[in-house]
Amino acid sequence: MKGALGPLLLSLLLLLQAGGCQEVKVMAAVGEMVHLQPKTWPLSWVAINWKVKLHLEGYWILRHDQNRTSASPLLPFADRVSFHPGNLSLQINSVTEKESGLYTMDLKLGDGSGITRNFQLFVLDRVQQPNIKASTSQEHGQCYLTLSCLVPKAAWVTYSWSQGVSSSPAPEDRWLQEHQADLQLEITKSSSNTFYHCNVSNAISWGMATIDVEPLCNYTANTPDPASSLSYCQAKGLILLLVLGVLITGTVAVHIMPGKLPKQD
Repeated sequence: MKGALGPLLLSLLLLLQAGGCQEVKVMAAVGEMVHLQPKTWPLSWVAINWKVKLHLEGYWILRHDQNRTSASPLLPFADRVSFHPGNLSLQINSVTEKESGLYTMDLKLGDGSGITRNFQLFVLDRVQQPNIKASTSQEHGQCYLTLSCLVPKAAWVTYSWSQGVSSSPAPEDRWLQEHQADLQLEITKSSSNTFYHCNVSNAISWGMATIDVEPLCNYTANTPDPASSLSYCQAKGLILLLVLGVLITGTVAVHIMPGKLPKQD
């Protein structure tokens, strides 16, 4: 039974492919022009239908035969769609995110059979310039940082971080195993690679931001220098001497000075 399972699955796969269940993924940027075009097609076709499913809502786009093209006026973006019979491609001008969906081309052949091709269109915004926000805390001479990579419209994006010695990325930079927007760091006085680069990308574009964390860690803030420590000790000694002087003066005034006063007749 198991030995016959492999040929059976292979036959099923070939059957699905023959039935037009292949799906081509197409990536596009907002505002661009998109062409949905099959790689190959038979020359003996007699009619073609294009349709689309947008957010579970189905629409008929157009029908073309050897005589004319009929387009649907109810399609939300009908004024931006055109068809090219020479290569059977569907063209969408100034595409928006709302046009993301599953597009299907049904081709009718002269012998009555048909071929179906599916195109999954993803319309994405180009990655805008990211920005790195840093928050710091210091404890026992250590500097702790949280770097947050912020980018507008962060849908369908991936993050990566690298560390180097310059504000410009270099081949010798070290890539960090972090694929999230936030990065947790512990910086020491001996740290040399203090430049961190955040790379944000999607399927059509990318952006990068850089931050130098060295100015964010003030290691001398919580460590008094010898001069300030000496001044503190001197001030403490002066206060003690002052208190002692007040006590001695009070004692003299109470116990010694009354005995020296002249007696009255």
